[in-house]
Amino acid sequence: MSGTLVAVVCVLALVMTVWAVATVALDKRVQLPHLVGLAVVELGVLALVGAGVAALVSGTRPAELATAIAYLVVAPFLLPAATFWTIADRSRPSTLVLVVGCFAVVVVLYRVYLLFQVTA
Repeated sequence: MSGTLVAVVCVLALVMTVWAVATVALDKRVQLPHLVGLAVVELGVLALVGAGVAALVSGTRPAELATAIAYLVVAPFLLPAATFWTIADRSRPSTLVLVVGCFAVVVVLYRVYLLFQVTA
């Protein structure tokens, strides 16, 4: 798993986190540019999940294999779930769900990266 790709996707997710915080602070709703940014981050997440699966198939075994697989399964669903929740509930606090979702992507991807660095 490429540390550079993890860093790029994490930075993009952090940018989306800050943008979502600004959206909440300005009492605005999520608009199309937000969705485009989230789609870009999601593509990066999918690329990292693909790289993780490829590493597992090629024989790399993280020390905590079950945890690594669980993170790889959950990671692609974090942003879509937060986005759908934010779009479905049009109240101001619903955008905070997007903030949590974007930050959770950073945490999960970094944790997966760390797990793949320690192989058994």
